[in-house]
Amino acid sequence: MQAADVVDQMLGAGLDMPEQPLDLSGKVRRFGPKKNHWYKLRELRTNSGAWVVVGSFGNHSGQQRWRVQVDWKGIGEAERAQMLEQRKAQQAAAAAERARDAARAAMTAADLWREGSSTGRSDYLDRKGVQGEACRFLPDGSLLVPLLRYDLDRDQALRAVQRIWPDGTKRFTKGFEKPRCSVRLGLVGMGDPVMVCEGYATGLTLRMAVERRFAVYVALDAGNLVHVVELVRDLNPRSPIVICADDDWRTAGNPGRSKAFAAAKAVRDCMVTYPIFRPGMRGLKDTDFNDLHAREGLSMVRRQLRLAAPKLAGLALALAAGVARAA
Repeated sequence: MQAADVVDQMLGAGLDMPEQPLDLSGKVRRFGPKKNHWYKLRELRTNSGAWVVVGSFGNHSGQQRWRVQVDWKGIGEAERAQMLEQRKAQQAAAAAERARDAARAAMTAADLWREGSSTGRSDYLDRKGVQGEACRFLPDGSLLVPLLRYDLDRDQALRAVQRIWPDGTKRFTKGFEKPRCSVRLGLVGMGDPVMVCEGYATGLTLRMAVERRFAVYVALDAGNLVHVVELVRDLNPRSPIVICADDDWRTAGNPGRSKAFAAAKAVRDCMVTYPIFRPGMRGLKDTDFNDLHAREGLSMVRRQLRLAAPKLAGLALALAAGVARAA
């Protein structure tokens, strides 16, 4: 198994050609459009002196991952078993290091969060046409969004912070474990419906559309939807859930919609809706309810939620009342 064979596997999976030569140090290397593709590879030397490339590769937007298919021909069963045991030990060591990184990230997040102010201004929020909630501001105009595990004790809940610069650049504090992390906008009333979405600006648009009557959990990305939906179901067993999905219409497999429907199947009393744009109104990068808000106004978001919501007890009436008050 040579590096060229691994490149063939990457191309066969639909990834772009990585820069050559491949880095076989075991570090994560990103490549392709917007550095969306990645690989993590290293070499193992067999007892016979042959070198074997092992590892994995994938893409971030679709949350897909493939393990390198190794040709073990010519390698004895005993040696293969020994190499597999070594790999398991290395994976366990890497998992332990990730856990330590996550703990360090939580500490860094707490420090950064303390630096923020509850009052301030964000060019990013202004461009998105929304008002911030559950956030803090830094003097340079950056926005801080806390990422919490709502199933943990208060002193352990903050796992990371997403920092959003005025130009829209986003970065997470390093090393945290994303599954089940989210930011909740608003409080959940007993039995009230709960909305779940991917992005922070989308969540703020949804809150405005329902006049902040219902809570929204922001899951950060499509891959985390199922984890957050399961968390919401555990914490709010009597609340219907509405996943307000992104419509990634120009991305292969439409991960926004496909992962939303998969998440809805994982729990009871959960439905999916996604934005629908009128002909000629949609830009090439428009995928979420905040984009619909920007293109066609908040009233269109309200209307689509109202049409989607009658399956949930009481939601349609509450939304209709909100529209009447706004008028």
